[in-house]
Amino acid sequence: MNTPFEMKEGRSGTYLGTVDHKSRTGKLIIEILRREHKRRGNIDGKKYYVKLHGRLGKNNPNAHKYSLANRGWKNYGYGSSPHQTIKLEDAAHADLYVYERYSY
Repeated sequence: MNTPFEMKEGRSGTYLGTVDHKSRTGKLIIEILRREHKRRGNIDGKKYYVKLHGRLGKNNPNAHKYSLANRGWKNYGYGSSPHQTIKLEDAAHADLYVYERYSY
């Protein structure tokens, strides 16, 4: 990732972009997006939240923590499960998604 914030085409409708969540600029972008979605909620009477999903990226030194081989999966090949959560402290960058908060 060459910039602190990137938007990629062909993602879900809730996807906002990918951010370098560890940089000062990235943290500012996250804060601004959260504030704007809170304002949006005040306008339309709904509640929204911005969620960060960690991404390992290439050559991440923490990738071994998420490999299937380290979890006892034999003969499954190297890599990780597509349905896992990467901790933000291990992630190289994060995808931002906005969700509506429902009250039950």
